[in-house]
Amino acid sequence: MAPKVVGASGEAGPLPTSGVPAELTTFIGRTGELEEVERLLAARRLVTLTGIGGCGKTRLATRLADRSESGRPGGVWWIDLTSVGEGEQVARVVASVMGVFLDPDTEPLHLLAGLLRERHLLLCLDNCEHLLAACAEMVNVLLRACPGMSILATSREPLGVPGEAVWRVPSLRDEESLSLFADRAALVAPGFPVDDHEADVRAICRRVDGIPLAIELAAAWVRMLSPSQIRSGLDTSMNLLAGGPRGALPRHRTLSGSMAWSHALLEEDDRVVFRRLAVFAGSFSLEAVQAVCADDGPGPPQDMLTVLTRLVDKSLVVVREGEADVRYRLLDTVRQYAEERLREAGELTSARDRHLDYYLALAEHGERELDRDQDTWRRILSSHHDNVAAALNRGLGSGLRDERVRRLAAAMARFWFVRGWVHEGLRYLRRAIAVDRADGSAVQGRLWCGVAMLGMVSGRLDQAAESAEHALAISGESGDDRTRARCLVMAAYRPFFFDFQRCHSLAIEGHEIGRRIGDPFSRDWGLVMAAYSLSARDRHDEAVEVARRAFEEGLRRGDRFCAAFARTIDLFAAMYCGDLRGAVSFGEESQAIVEPLGDYFAVGTNLAQAALARGMAGDIPGGLRSLAPVIRMIDQAPDAHVVGYMVTIGLLHLWAGDLDDAWHWLDRGTRSLTPDGSDWMAARCMAGLSGVLRRLDRPEEAGRYAARAVALGRDLGSSMVLADGLAEQAFLVAGSDPGRALELHHEALTVRRTAGIRTFYADSLDALAGNAAATGRHALAVRLYAASAAGREQMGYPRRPVDDPDAATVLDALRSALDEGFQATWDEGFALSLDDAVALATRGRGTRERPPIGWESLTPTELKVASLVVEGLTNPEIGDRLFISRTTVKTHLAHIYRKLDIGNRVELARVAGTRLGGGST
Repeated sequence: MAPKVVGASGEAGPLPTSGVPAELTTFIGRTGELEEVERLLAARRLVTLTGIGGCGKTRLATRLADRSESGRPGGVWWIDLTSVGEGEQVARVVASVMGVFLDPDTEPLHLLAGLLRERHLLLCLDNCEHLLAACAEMVNVLLRACPGMSILATSREPLGVPGEAVWRVPSLRDEESLSLFADRAALVAPGFPVDDHEADVRAICRRVDGIPLAIELAAAWVRMLSPSQIRSGLDTSMNLLAGGPRGALPRHRTLSGSMAWSHALLEEDDRVVFRRLAVFAGSFSLEAVQAVCADDGPGPPQDMLTVLTRLVDKSLVVVREGEADVRYRLLDTVRQYAEERLREAGELTSARDRHLDYYLALAEHGERELDRDQDTWRRILSSHHDNVAAALNRGLGSGLRDERVRRLAAAMARFWFVRGWVHEGLRYLRRAIAVDRADGSAVQGRLWCGVAMLGMVSGRLDQAAESAEHALAISGESGDDRTRARCLVMAAYRPFFFDFQRCHSLAIEGHEIGRRIGDPFSRDWGLVMAAYSLSARDRHDEAVEVARRAFEEGLRRGDRFCAAFARTIDLFAAMYCGDLRGAVSFGEESQAIVEPLGDYFAVGTNLAQAALARGMAGDIPGGLRSLAPVIRMIDQAPDAHVVGYMVTIGLLHLWAGDLDDAWHWLDRGTRSLTPDGSDWMAARCMAGLSGVLRRLDRPEEAGRYAARAVALGRDLGSSMVLADGLAEQAFLVAGSDPGRALELHHEALTVRRTAGIRTFYADSLDALAGNAAATGRHALAVRLYAASAAGREQMGYPRRPVDDPDAATVLDALRSALDEGFQATWDEGFALSLDDAVALATRGRGTRERPPIGWESLTPTELKVASLVVEGLTNPEIGDRLFISRTTVKTHLAHIYRKLDIGNRVELARVAGTRLGGGST
């Protein structure tokens, strides 16, 4: 199952029918039944089709679902529960099929109900009987919360929910039974003359009580037996069942007799394979059948295909054609019968052992291949996941320690991480760890590493850090460098929110080990985390250079997760350094890369940054629309951990002038503050909250948030947060102390210039223009406003709607003040480049510029290069250490030589050694 992110636009328009099984054989009869159930569905919101296995519940529901699409603007959604093993999975399976975002750490049922509240849809739940309590609870909650939802369920017994309309599926009528037999007989014996055998065929259909599955089982034998022989065999089989258990209903005895008769006619080889198929859950491949059902390991593929074909011909196995391969499955009724035969043969344990061995080998191979061809192996492992889950449940529930089961859980962790299947993955990993908590083996280390990985993507940061520590300790003892590398890059995630240097150090350590041992994931994700730690400190050129390597490698080997996050570093650089159109393009590219993963963390986090870029580029409504599915999810889960969403949603609402909504989201964003008061996401909300409160005329509260932004910006080393906080402080004192406001605005501009975050030069120019207008410097104000307008046009960064009215009022006053001179002054300002406008704004202020020559003229990166030359590193070694290319190292050295008036590396090493004290800066 590979759910797509449905409704990513946030629009509640028509949705397609999703997952309704295609009909592979002709649908016979049931005209009256269809009309009756359709009337019932129109009058009642819950209809349950009941009856024994094989009576046609699923086929009838399938046809009803197809006929219902046009009247359901929210779509028709088909959920096959056959292979779902535990009740707690039901709501998450529904959400996954519907592509609904669920926070991995939140109880899913009520969250799902809230997200679907406004939808007018039909939900079809097939095969509820083994999950009756969970299905009843979910249906009850959904119907109460979602007035536009109707539910069609199939089950061998009613759900027992208030308002349920139970409709027992009847046997086929005589003529329908005859038509069904004729149709299915023609599949195995084309041209079968049903008219020549009508009496026998009618007798057969009556003998099996018009049960569709029993009729199909009988018809499958017409190529080998005459109808009279089939009739005679069925009579014998039914007579043997006549003395069956008193509690067995006649129709159950009839179906069992039909299957027993059909089974007895199979060749011995076919009977052996048939009963061994019972160990499979959900669908299975030909390769799996060869490995699990053959006596001496995989035989010739053609032999097993021949057996499977015969079983398909006998209607004992169902063919399901997928997107990439043909898969097979047993109907639940048939699987239960096969398992009884498997137990009788004494082969249950050996068959389950072979099943576990096969899926362990597949999972361990898939774990490696996920680093080379993620799309293919994500699909392969998804298609086999029902069987992996069955093997894990059997092994972990046996009470015995089987190292193969623990290895299987460890091997699947990377897949669960990529898919975002956190809830299920954590459950299996924890159960596997609990088998022996004191174990210090490499397998135990891998299990703890898996918990750390899933903790990261679900926001369980403390748990992720603790699990990584466990895994690091074990991997150090066991010598498992791959686990160590992966845990280091996972451990880098938590300090990203409050200690960028620590994040960078851990990420680079993990990257270096990954590069040395050839582990692509730790190598590339380490670079991504290092790049984010640089980007958060507004070192965007360095961040882009580091991330580009991870992006290119991730794209080459099909790692959507790494590639998408790496591409978002380009988005940040473009967004903050003056190229909003490029930022939007990078956001769209990142979304296209990551969306097929369908997971909450990767899709959602990159979507948030893409929406922020759209908003900064002027499409605030589009940014909010793109976030609508996640907003609905968060509304239902107040405690959901959502990386970056509160910042983006809050700022978009602020820029649009929706102050109440902005306050709601930005205030939530500050709740992630750590005990020591430093948190990157909370810091990004502070200046926005100050802006909201300032506009709501609550200056004292606004001042506290602005001061907090300044403090956090300094503590974290974030120029953007610092500058935004300074600007807010300036706005707050503008009316009472314009001179102090001017100082603060200039300080904010200086911070922005030093960091190179050019986009926000325009905001500083607007602020300084407003200050100039308020203090009577009208011509300067017009020039700065015009230069800002030109810069915004060039960068694709329009003024935010919330600021437009104030700017328009000031410009109207300036037009009046300058009269006919306004346009010429405006044109002068509009002709200025952004840098010239900044120079104009700061002229005469004695601002400290970096000198053109000497040690003080060196940039921070140039100083690092110089110190590494003193250490004796070559250009390639310096490039590796700083994550820059050899060409870039040469360029930095050329600048250093010119500024210090020296000629070569030897002279630089001598001079720098004295100046830098042996390389320390």
